[in-house]
Amino acid sequence: MTTMDIAGFLIVIILIVTLVVVLSERINETATVLFAMSLAGAILWFAYGFTFREFVLLMEWDTILFVTAMLIVVAIAASSGMFQYIALVLLKGTQGEPKKIFVTFMGFVFVISLFLDPLPTMLVMGVFTVEVCKVIDLDFRPILISEVIVANFASIPSFVGSIPNLVIAVWAETDVALLAIVLFPLSIILFIVTLFILIRWYGPELDAEICSDWNLLYMVKPSIMIKSRHDFYLSIIAMSILVLGFTIGALRVEASLIAMMVASAMLVFSHERAEKLVRQLSWGTIFFLVGLFGLVAALERSGVIDEFVSGITGLIGNNIFLGMSFLIWIPGFFLSVIDNVPIAALLAPLGQSLGATNAVVPLTLFIGINVGGYMIPFGDAPNMIAVTQAKEGGRPISFLEFTRVALPIGFIHLIISTIYSFLVALMFV
Repeated sequence: MTTMDIAGFLIVIILIVTLVVVLSERINETATVLFAMSLAGAILWFAYGFTFREFVLLMEWDTILFVTAMLIVVAIAASSGMFQYIALVLLKGTQGEPKKIFVTFMGFVFVISLFLDPLPTMLVMGVFTVEVCKVIDLDFRPILISEVIVANFASIPSFVGSIPNLVIAVWAETDVALLAIVLFPLSIILFIVTLFILIRWYGPELDAEICSDWNLLYMVKPSIMIKSRHDFYLSIIAMSILVLGFTIGALRVEASLIAMMVASAMLVFSHERAEKLVRQLSWGTIFFLVGLFGLVAALERSGVIDEFVSGITGLIGNNIFLGMSFLIWIPGFFLSVIDNVPIAALLAPLGQSLGATNAVVPLTLFIGINVGGYMIPFGDAPNMIAVTQAKEGGRPISFLEFTRVALPIGFIHLIISTIYSFLVALMFV
């Protein structure tokens, strides 16, 4: 066995052990990944004389900075009460009818999930959902479970819709415009199908003509949701600039540069609150990405990723349908219990390689990664947030209650997505 083989083998062992430890939840996942990255760096130094400085320069720092910038934007927007304000304005038009309330919540979550990762979406909407439902005496558990499902698959066509999407977009050099054009219709189809299934499933809970105590909520002025008018208007301007900027980004203007300019400008205009906002950022997420990208860089430098891509490509060959099935079903169903960020990082190079056969093939990885996250309660962080919020609200969501809804819907989504991808791929042959 050569030195390269030994180094690559040891780094793979480190990756596997890291995933097992992260899944066990006995040790902080950020600490685990950073320690694993350090071990991988030591192996590269010992095997190739590769300095730690050279090692970290291989990492995707533009993506890490992009995520940091987006977390800043979301933190300021969320703290301003902007999302709650918009949601309450929309709810006023439902007149207290449970089905209309349900559809309004789902529609709003779908729209904001095009721009926000499912985790901040549930952090913002989860608490709001519980409080609103308590006021009008409506069971919030069906809405929380449904919001998790919608928040995940709604992110499919947006490269800023989730952190895994960002990872794939960078590593696979995805055409952002093609991503939106090809997959946005799919997300609409999935939304319509999901809404139909959920309304049928939760029919008894949504059959009441009007919620009790609706007038109490109707009397609440949406402006009360605004915690800071300064940040509220600042957030609206910033979000508008981001949407425009990302549209321009399709013409090859770097999204990371646009996001960092907007985020830093928001901090500047936040004046004395800037330091507090920076302290409240999800630094655990940021450093988790640092460690993860370090591990991926080590795998790439030791030749493991090239061997993996070559092996899978050899099995798949030029069969684009087999390639799409692999990228949809492996992360979407078989790896749904594993955090989707490392899976995205590992499979992105494969997506890039298979893209040479058909432009649609690498895009299917976005489907598998986003659908796989919501099938079981502990499949991803947003799921756990919803479960925790329900427990704190006094109506816990059991494992069976969550899974019997999410698992069949996820399976249906994978089937629809596979058929849709096959049909679209035929147009690119």
